[in-house]
Amino acid sequence: MWRQKGFTLIEMVMALVILGIISLAIGSYLQLGAQGYVDTVNRDRAQAVARFALEKITREIRHAAPNSVSTSNEGACLSFYPVRYSGFYQGSPETNMISVIPAVGSVNDWKAIDTKADLVLAVGLPSPAEYDAKRNPIRSVTEGAEQGELTVNAGAALLYSSPAQRAYIYGDKVEYCLAGSLLTRQGNRIAEDVKTVEFVAEGAGLQNNGMVHISLTIEKGYTGGDAVEGSTGEAFNYNHTVQVINVL
Repeated sequence: MWRQKGFTLIEMVMALVILGIISLAIGSYLQLGAQGYVDTVNRDRAQAVARFALEKITREIRHAAPNSVSTSNEGACLSFYPVRYSGFYQGSPETNMISVIPAVGSVNDWKAIDTKADLVLAVGLPSPAEYDAKRNPIRSVTEGAEQGELTVNAGAALLYSSPAQRAYIYGDKVEYCLAGSLLTRQGNRIAEDVKTVEFVAEGAGLQNNGMVHISLTIEKGYTGGDAVEGSTGEAFNYNHTVQVINVL
């Protein structure tokens, strides 16, 4: 008589326990790898967002009109007037009409300026408040007596002069500001998870360019306020200085 062979209850229980331990170890290993991958992706994404924001701000600030950069809200907001056209004027700007040789933008570009586009002439303006006043809106741009020369009618007498004989035409103000955890440009989001941002502006002088210092901290999952719910606790700090290339 043959005896039937099989697993005892104890053997089955031990096999199930061992199988469970092995499955748990494999699952933990896979979870650890997946979490590491997700963390790496999130880290790269946060850094890419910060680099994009800094690059965008840098490109615009570099072409800001001299002495038009200002900060507000304890350094959390930065505003400036970007230069649309620039050139060198001739003579002394004692009236509302000056002769300009274009440096940025061709003669035809200047002649095609839409006088309804709220463009303003700036010569030697010393502060952001003078830019805000927009005292010299462009009325017309016509060809001057010499080749390549233009006559700009600013509609009002110019109050200042430029030591380097520089003339700029600017339009609407651009503003970057921190709103909660969002860094915005004109109210449109350009970066998220921003914990802090600080702008410090230095004005341009006769022999030096303007400077803007930017301190930016991004923390993944940060939503603003005192509670940092959902934050990973990993922060990325960026300190960047931008030179405003336009001078008086």
